[in-house]
Amino acid sequence: MGLDRLGSIAAFVKVAEQGSFAAAGRALRISPSAVSKSVLRLEDRLGVRLFQRTTRSLSLTEDGETFLARCSTILAEIEQAEREMRERAAKPSGLLRIEMPTALGRLKIVPELGRLTARHPQLRITATFADTLTDPIAARLDAIVRIGFPRDERMMVRRVGTIRYIVCAAPAYIAAHGVPQSLEELDRHDCIQRLPQDGDCVASWWFRNAENGEAFQRPVTGTMTFNNNDAVVEAGLAGAGLVQLHTYMAEPHLKSGTLVQVLDAYAVDGPPISVLFPSARQLSPKVRAFIEFVSEILAR
Repeated sequence: MGLDRLGSIAAFVKVAEQGSFAAAGRALRISPSAVSKSVLRLEDRLGVRLFQRTTRSLSLTEDGETFLARCSTILAEIEQAEREMRERAAKPSGLLRIEMPTALGRLKIVPELGRLTARHPQLRITATFADTLTDPIAARLDAIVRIGFPRDERMMVRRVGTIRYIVCAAPAYIAAHGVPQSLEELDRHDCIQRLPQDGDCVASWWFRNAENGEAFQRPVTGTMTFNNNDAVVEAGLAGAGLVQLHTYMAEPHLKSGTLVQVLDAYAVDGPPISVLFPSARQLSPKVRAFIEFVSEILAR
């Protein structure tokens, strides 16, 4: 149905409701002649007369009454659809498809998601996990949580937090090897290294310069290297050596005492945590709610 056809139907219904072209024109904010021409075009297209016109009165024909009943129902359904869309725009609802880094999502976001759905009962969530880049458009994702500096011109980026690097060890390791007091002492410690999934060189550790506060990298050595964050954590818990972790990975173990933070003065902020979502003129309520929620979690 073309826009002109829908407009002429709306004009016809308004004339039937108001009883005159002049009143319909005032209601539609167009001239009476424009209303009359629109109804005439509709009658020509249908091949029937919808109104019986005299110099003093305007009344529906039998065909007009039949057509009015159908058109009134159609326009009411359109108005209902618009109301539903406005309501959806006002509060988070529907299916939210998200993707998160495995460790960050499992440890920090997933345990809290129940509060988000309790806050917005009409919201449903489907979450996937990936530590490598995903094409959000092809995957039909509403939002992606990423660590680092993502570059995708098709996506908008909202920063929601910051990674922090800390060095930890199990109490058993400290009892056997002591607490390192400086970065130079790392050379005589067994440091559990991480191999990035997209690289073949072990990752250096990040530290804060005690004098100027700037971040810098320092290579470390050790007897074990893993390409999986969970394996690095498990080796650290077993007392196999020092580990450098993101704070969200270490947090539950620091609370339980199974890991102890060392070299506190050298802990440093790392890359940002961001939520990416497809570029659009308006941010959907469900994505906005998710961004605010993740920001709230990471702020704590």
